[in-house]
Amino acid sequence: MKSESLRHDVAWTTALHIVEVFASLLREEDQRDAFAAVYAHVKVGIECFEIQQRRLEQRMRPGRN
Repeated sequence: MKSESLRHDVAWTTALHIVEVFASLLREEDQRDAFAAVYAHVKVGIECFEIQQRRLEQRMRPGRN
């Protein structure tokens, strides 16, 4: 599924950049845990955005009146 792959890639890259900002404050093993947590949150955020976007698109479609 193309959308799932794109979602994963964006979440991965975003999590990587966020953890890089705080990497100097974390031990290496904590960086891995932080990356996993940030990745999960970003991916869920993207999925929620897509759901809201689909709902908005459906509401904007003209009715059959």
